Amino acid sequence: MGKMPDRQYSILIVSAAEQLNSFVKKAVSNLNFRTVEVRKSAALAAQELLNRHYDVILINSPLPDQFGAEFVLDICNRYTSGILFITPGEVADDVTERVIDFGVTVLAKPLTARGLSRNIRHLIAIQNKFLETEKKLLSMEDKMKELRIVSQAKCLMVEHEHISEEEAHRRIGKLAMDRCVSRRAIAEEIIEEWE
Repeated sequence: MGKMPDRQYSILIVSAAEQLNSFVKKAVSNLNFRTVEVRKSAALAAQELLNRHYDVILINSPLPDQFGAEFVLDICNRYTSGILFITPGEVADDVTERVIDFGVTVLAKPLTARGLSRNIRHLIAIQNKFLETEKKLLSMEDKMKELRIVSQAKCLMVEHEHISEEEAHRRIGKLAMDRCVSRRAIAEEIIEEWE
């Protein structure tokens, strides 16, 4: 069996069935879950989701206040959590057709510990990929912002100091190196000075 990363995870179990809740808790006990919360209805789970993010949301259908499919689709539209939707076996295919295009994993009852564990690990792997991609995107956005700020500073230097863009670029780089700060910090000072 492969090893999950050392990151700690969180799971919200939305289920009124105590036996299933215990089964799920046991299945995730060796999967680095620091937070395992249980809410017994869609309404209580919706309130919980306003307060914190969960890596995985497991919904055991039917719920006391609804079947659960509408709740699943609502979660998909609002949150980035991995969703595991457990349904009665006789409706699993129909439910799957309804939610699969939203990235929801559907498991039919009765469950096996191995199947449940595999599906939760799969959702965690997807969450990890999502987080890596999000970090890369934020890093690229930061770099683009820095380039815009440095370009703005160079334009101001060209306009006010009557130097070439290449010279402005060299000065910003030299000042950043001499002062052991980022080019962005120097550019922000230049912008503040000339605006």
